[in-house]
Amino acid sequence: MKRMKRITKFLLNLTSVSSMLLIATLNASQFAVMGQVNPNVPDKPRTQSGGPRFVQPNEEPLPGHLQRATRRIGKCEKGKIKLTALVPENHIGRTVSEYPVFFFYLPETEAQLAEFVLQDENGNLIYQTTLKINNSSGVIGVSIPANKNVSPLQLGKNYRWSVALICDTEDRSADVLETGIVRRVELSADIRSQLDQANSRDKAVIYAQNGIWQDALITLAAARRANPNDAQLAADWKSLLDSVKLSEIAGEAIVKIEPQQ
Repeated sequence: MKRMKRITKFLLNLTSVSSMLLIATLNASQFAVMGQVNPNVPDKPRTQSGGPRFVQPNEEPLPGHLQRATRRIGKCEKGKIKLTALVPENHIGRTVSEYPVFFFYLPETEAQLAEFVLQDENGNLIYQTTLKINNSSGVIGVSIPANKNVSPLQLGKNYRWSVALICDTEDRSADVLETGIVRRVELSADIRSQLDQANSRDKAVIYAQNGIWQDALITLAAARRANPNDAQLAADWKSLLDSVKLSEIAGEAIVKIEPQQ
């Protein structure tokens, strides 16, 4: 019995010594690997070196009457880049705002006026305004005014928006037309918490990573207008537009145009 205890103690001591020798052979880089957090599970959303990239969510099929309309082409556009709605490839942009901002690229054009229209999924008019172009060209944002005369976007509902270049005020069939769909969604408590702790750049990343296109665009556009010479914000803007194949617009200026009505 005593002999068995001595053998057991010897084996335990031998195991301890072996473990110490093994640890002693680990170099500094091996210790570093042992202490790393799994890079595939980020501790929090953050702006990566490549900038924000939009992650397309799974969307329910749109009813037939809301399917993307054929782009209407007119003769008043000039330049290589045409009138373009800044939307994901499926033309559906999610938002968390009751009164979002809609962006489109305004090309060089002979038209003096443009028209923005927002309708609900039944075709009822929500908001309409006319824009005086004044030979402007660039990315334009149209804000939906938050007042009692304009109904807020409802959760889970689809809305169609369109922008038209009025090439001929006497013949509206000559308009150049682009359309998009916006859908208001609700944020989870986790995403709201992340946004509360984030700066403008990180907010754009959080929105983009969670498929909320409209607000990622709104956040970055506002930051760029406030800091037009910020190279990092310009790179983020390019990254976001590149992710939805709008790279040709990324270098265009963001222009402010006041609605006429």
